[in-house]
Amino acid sequence: MLIGRTGYCADFIIYAVLLFALVAFTPRGSQSDRLIWLGAAIAGTGSWTLVEYLMHRFVFHRMPLIADLHHAHHAAPRAYLATPTWLTLPILGGLFFLPIWRLFTLNIAFGALSGLIIGWLWYGIVHHVIHHRRPRRLAIALKAASHRHLRHHFAYGSGNFGVTTPMWDHVFGTNISSRERAKDIAL
Repeated sequence: MLIGRTGYCADFIIYAVLLFALVAFTPRGSQSDRLIWLGAAIAGTGSWTLVEYLMHRFVFHRMPLIADLHHAHHAAPRAYLATPTWLTLPILGGLFFLPIWRLFTLNIAFGALSGLIIGWLWYGIVHHVIHHRRPRRLAIALKAASHRHLRHHFAYGSGNFGVTTPMWDHVFGTNISSRERAKDIAL
């Protein structure tokens, strides 16, 4: 959805505040509880990379309506197109937080959700930097990610679905290397 600059920036602020609250209100139990929370946060951050890949490949490129909105992003990559926070928060809570809490503990659910939010924020930052080239130093540092993601844009939907990491593209055989892209252009 075209949410404008304010809605686009609000996502970063709201999720950062939520992350701060999750960390601040995490139960202050034993050393073991804190290590379990940390393990869940690391697992949540790592899991984000797979969630990101699967959403980009199967939801953003194949689901009616959502694929049309994502195609608009491909057509205008600098436009402030994003899923609004009022929609992503209930999805994050319903698909991840509540099931993890029901299956495990509140401590693990807070940790896992914190990790997922860290991944979500990093994805948002990386994607923003790739398309807007700001902040400049980070854009330079993310040059490889930028090239990889731009190959995705120019080969619309055929690969490079991972924005923050190419790992799942390699695992699932959807990586578009720069050599493959050069061969496509030559043909």
